[in-house]
Amino acid sequence: MTAPAAPRPTAPAAPGRPEPRAAVPSGPAPAPARVLTPRIVAATARRVLLQLRGDHRTIAMLLVVPSALLALTSAMFDSQTQFNGIALTLIGIFPFTTMFLVTSIAMLRERTGGTLERLLTTPMAKLDLLLGYGIAFALAAAAQAVVTCLTAYLLLDLSTPGNPLLVGLVAVAGAVLGMAIGLLASAFATTEFQAVQFMPVVVIPQILLGGLFVPREQMASWLQAVSDVLPLTYSIDALDEVGSTSLITGTFLWDVTVVAGGALLALVLAAMTLRRRTGDPTPAQRRRRRAVPLVVVLVVGVFAAAHLVDTNRYVTTDDATVDGEQLPIVATTAGTLVDWRATDGATVREDEAVGRIQMAGSMRPKVVLRAPGAGTVVMNQGVEGAHVEAGARLAVVYDLSAVYVTARIDEDDIGDVRAGETVEIVADAAPDRSLAGVVAEIGVGTAATVDGTPPDNSTAVFDRIDQVVPVRIAITDRDGTTLVPGMNVTVRIPRA
Repeated sequence: MTAPAAPRPTAPAAPGRPEPRAAVPSGPAPAPARVLTPRIVAATARRVLLQLRGDHRTIAMLLVVPSALLALTSAMFDSQTQFNGIALTLIGIFPFTTMFLVTSIAMLRERTGGTLERLLTTPMAKLDLLLGYGIAFALAAAAQAVVTCLTAYLLLDLSTPGNPLLVGLVAVAGAVLGMAIGLLASAFATTEFQAVQFMPVVVIPQILLGGLFVPREQMASWLQAVSDVLPLTYSIDALDEVGSTSLITGTFLWDVTVVAGGALLALVLAAMTLRRRTGDPTPAQRRRRRAVPLVVVLVVGVFAAAHLVDTNRYVTTDDATVDGEQLPIVATTAGTLVDWRATDGATVREDEAVGRIQMAGSMRPKVVLRAPGAGTVVMNQGVEGAHVEAGARLAVVYDLSAVYVTARIDEDDIGDVRAGETVEIVADAAPDRSLAGVVAEIGVGTAATVDGTPPDNSTAVFDRIDQVVPVRIAITDRDGTTLVPGMNVTVRIPRA
């Protein structure tokens, strides 16, 4: 075995010169700083929760105030049905508002008190801080939603077709959304009074345009455009879905997704306002902070402008349904219905026998019932062996190949509609398909003229109701979509 080579002697350094540095052995580079530390996130969330536990007024605002306001609202209504209609909307509004207030002021105290600056000088990452705050306030939001929903369902007798757990889920999502927007708003305030001033700027417009007082469908088109980009609108719409059906619809899932996306976007923008700095912000930092609301206003303005342009070019309404010529099968005499074949979905030919009526008396002849035209039975009220009176409607037949659309156009827009104009039709049953049509006929009277209970304007005190004019639209291209009478559609008619 060969002996290792002896180290070569080095000459001493010249007088007045520093000793040469020893060679540092090469090794792995230092590990980069961790983006997320679960221990720090948990410690941050625990610190925030402990602060909340020590603030009894904040706990009262989160847990007591929403339930108390719901109870007050319930006492204002004599009808449980009326309370059920507005309670769901309030369950979406109250958690959003209270969490916005609590979070914006709490984070502002962290910023102005120097706590945030000291935290950001430690190894804590911005994601650690935001997740810690998010987890803490999300737990507070969950507690708030549970207390509010229990009060509404158990004490105030709220009833909904949908599962109450879905109401709680949307309430939590709305509260988290308020928390995220509150974190973002705290970056643009220097005092608690300024944080409260964001209420009429950020929160109240979302409440007014979310459909609390006036249904969004009855708002001006430009207000609807603004409402479409406000996240609280989708929280209220999701609760309305729970209040209208027991199914988990695609609309509900979309609304919850938009609320979650809005909260995530607000958290990202809030993270952009966190900087590892000390002292007052520089002019460049102030400009970047001002740029955030300007970008939001710009995005909202672009959407609103696009909607206004579309409104000026088209007459659009979703108050439209698929219709057709009704061919009723009517009992021509009184007696017992026998040999009844006009069941739902049955296809009949014109003058085809669909049943008979046995008149009283065993020796009396049976009267044959015939289809008044060719088509498909869409409504059947006849029961085999049942007694029927003369003139009773037993079934209704539609020719599904000749259905059309009846659109009810607002009286303010009817002057821009012309017969023969092309129409774009979108059925709710197939929203990804665009059907084509043409304006065939414009009604010569409003819908109220044929209403069984027209408005009474015979006195000086009356409600002025906006009228609609029925417009018949012939369908020229169905794009393979099956249309049956009663389906809801949306139509867009170019303005003349």
